[in-house]
Amino acid sequence: MEVILVIIVLAIVSFIWGRLYDSWLARKIGEEVGGQRSHDDQVVLLEKLHRLKEAGALTEAEYEAQKARILEN
Repeated sequence: MEVILVIIVLAIVSFIWGRLYDSWLARKIGEEVGGQRSHDDQVVLLEKLHRLKEAGALTEAEYEAQKARILEN
């Protein structure tokens, strides 16, 4: 029984750690979007953004908002 509790706790900690990392990465991309970017930079940022959305780190609304910010620069 104790082993099961340890496994559950480790799974929860792992999940939370992954979500925190995804959030950090999303913020990092948001910071990169802040300045003027070349077309190549936009493509790279859009690819990163898409991967975050596919990984479940961003909602559809967050994805669309960041995508709009990237494309307006």
